Amino acid sequence: MNRTIATVAVEKTFFNLDSDYDYYVPEVLVKTAKVGMRVRIPFGNGNRLRDGIIVKLYSGINSKLKEIASITDSKPCLDEEMISLALWLKERCFCTTYDCLRQMLPRGFGKIRNASSKTAMLLIEKEEDLPKLTPKQRSVVNLLFDIGSASVNEICEFCSVGAAVIKNLEKYGVITVYDKQVYRTPYKVNEPTDTAEITLSEKQQKAYKCFEKMLSDKGGTGLLYGVTGSGKTQVYLSLIDRCRELNKDVIVLVPEIGLTPQALSIFHQRYGNKVAVIHSALSLGERNDEYKRIDRGEANIVIGTRSAVFAPVHNLGLIIIDEEQENTYKSERTPRYHARDVARFRCKYNKALLLLTSATPSVETYSNAVNGNYTLAELDERYGDSVLPQVITVDMKEELKNRNRSPISATLKDLISQTLDDGKQVILLINRRGYNTFIACNDCGHVITCPNCSISLTYHSRTNRLTCHYCGFSKRLDNVCPECSGTNVRYSGYGTQRIEDDIAALFPDARVLRMDADTTAKKFSHDKLFASFANGEYGILVGTQMVAKGLDFPNVELVGVVNADNSLYDENYNSGERCFDLITQVVGRSGRRGNQGKAVIQTINPYNQTLVFASNQDYKGFFENEIALRKMMVYPPYCDIYAASFTGENENTVALCAKAFFDIMKELNSDRKQKLIVLGPSPAKIAKLNNHYRYKLLIKCKNSKEIRTLLNDILKRLYTIKEYKDISVSVDLNPYDLS
Repeated sequence: MNRTIATVAVEKTFFNLDSDYDYYVPEVLVKTAKVGMRVRIPFGNGNRLRDGIIVKLYSGINSKLKEIASITDSKPCLDEEMISLALWLKERCFCTTYDCLRQMLPRGFGKIRNASSKTAMLLIEKEEDLPKLTPKQRSVVNLLFDIGSASVNEICEFCSVGAAVIKNLEKYGVITVYDKQVYRTPYKVNEPTDTAEITLSEKQQKAYKCFEKMLSDKGGTGLLYGVTGSGKTQVYLSLIDRCRELNKDVIVLVPEIGLTPQALSIFHQRYGNKVAVIHSALSLGERNDEYKRIDRGEANIVIGTRSAVFAPVHNLGLIIIDEEQENTYKSERTPRYHARDVARFRCKYNKALLLLTSATPSVETYSNAVNGNYTLAELDERYGDSVLPQVITVDMKEELKNRNRSPISATLKDLISQTLDDGKQVILLINRRGYNTFIACNDCGHVITCPNCSISLTYHSRTNRLTCHYCGFSKRLDNVCPECSGTNVRYSGYGTQRIEDDIAALFPDARVLRMDADTTAKKFSHDKLFASFANGEYGILVGTQMVAKGLDFPNVELVGVVNADNSLYDENYNSGERCFDLITQVVGRSGRRGNQGKAVIQTINPYNQTLVFASNQDYKGFFENEIALRKMMVYPPYCDIYAASFTGENENTVALCAKAFFDIMKELNSDRKQKLIVLGPSPAKIAKLNNHYRYKLLIKCKNSKEIRTLLNDILKRLYTIKEYKDISVSVDLNPYDLS
């Protein structure tokens, strides 16, 4: 006789063994069990209980199956769309189904207590009706007389009493305790204040109509390409308004937490508490509560960083990915997904619109658009009376000839002075943090590096320490070479701290604000710092790339790129694209309200093609040049690249494991005849990281089911070799960094 069988994705299983596991559903649970529910199941020889999620239910007979021990939820925590997405991701990310499902639930889901799940309220209205109370009981009653009701947790903390005091008061009929859900809201939200219809220019209206038709029909993927300040936000806000008229849900992705505050202020003004927020800076409780608001339909617009793409909306109509070219949309941890791919899956599943927006779209995205795979709409001029800034390129070699050894050129110094005198603001970009970024001994030439990583240490003047930005190693500055014990130590290179100090010395009356990973570590620090700058409390903002993109400061009329060469020369095929994107975006922060702003680009190579295109804000010229190079060198979009990474404590074993991967690939592919171009294996650019050695192997191919099957088979074969059991092996499709 057939029985109900549940296929369960089980926690803490290994990729090489994972095929998900079947369990009988006990008869008493047959009517309760549903796909997407969390369960407890006996696992392994010891039958220890583990968590799992049901991904499939069917009827069958298998006498070897164990039974599900219990069901955790009263209803599914994931719907069938998310289960389908997890199975789709598993096949592409070389991980377990549970790894993928875990991404779709906030950490601690089901284990985090509600903010005020138990609330106490007085049942007695008058003091004379009270029974005799202990001092602790009296303190609780006095509090409730003052405020009416409070959560049990709050009462216990405020009155310094235990749960027994509350229970006894309830037993005596003095108070009642009941469940009351009060959400922890990470941002203060008022009623909408900006509900007026958005006025679009002719070109904005044309773009809107193009995508509105897709939104109202069967969806698809579109690219809204527009120069910085062209009003892309007004177009997609109009699309959100239309989506809400259709009673559908919206997800808006931004690349960094730092961009969330400005975007949120716009959304809260227009949509009030219908907006939910998801990003990594929220507490566990806040993320859980936002998740619940979305799941219950109380918020139908979700804004957040990469993980917000998994938001549990149930009537998806539109996903917007702002600044779609950003590397932060690519996960570097298991599962190694790209938010754009996940968004495309969800939009196809729901017949929704995926809208990619950028002033500097990725080469792959723009190629898809011009080739007709995506619908393309363009905004080629700034919105209203704003014009693109005047760009000035400064040759820093000439500055050295003129005996100016400062990282601030004479041209930039003069323009900063003029801008401040005019009561305007300045943004300076230097994409390195710290004070000095390179320390070496002049006597023996030894570069002072991290003992755990093959990377040079960075000097931080505020703490007077040398720090590794990869593993966190730190040591006191002692000016002694660890190799020869000499004291002739040279400091070179510069980061945000050095620029901050130099600018403060040059302009002692100006208030200088620094934004980098060191100053934005605290919760909501981005919000506070950006708000201070927007309010005019500072005249100059010095920062890393977090100050370069998606921000709108009306009073900024000068932008300086202190060292444009930082991001231009590395081992990645997309280094030119990264540099063009960063410079174009930061230049676009200047002069966004009527007056023409200025931008200064400092470089040692002013004739580099990428810098020339960026100076002219010429994306199409850059694209034509870059796409020709990609075609000649066979790089995306003319191929896909899988990067296999090998990490372990013994360098020789890591190297042998990488070689074994290559040998197994040759053996298996001798019959399958997949076309591959293999580079490596070889040591990674940073060959040692946190005392672990790293090797890489790159595979140029066309991503297909056959290729993924081949890679799966290689990994499973490799995992059976005992010598490599301690080596961490991962495979990633089109990683942002190949070095």
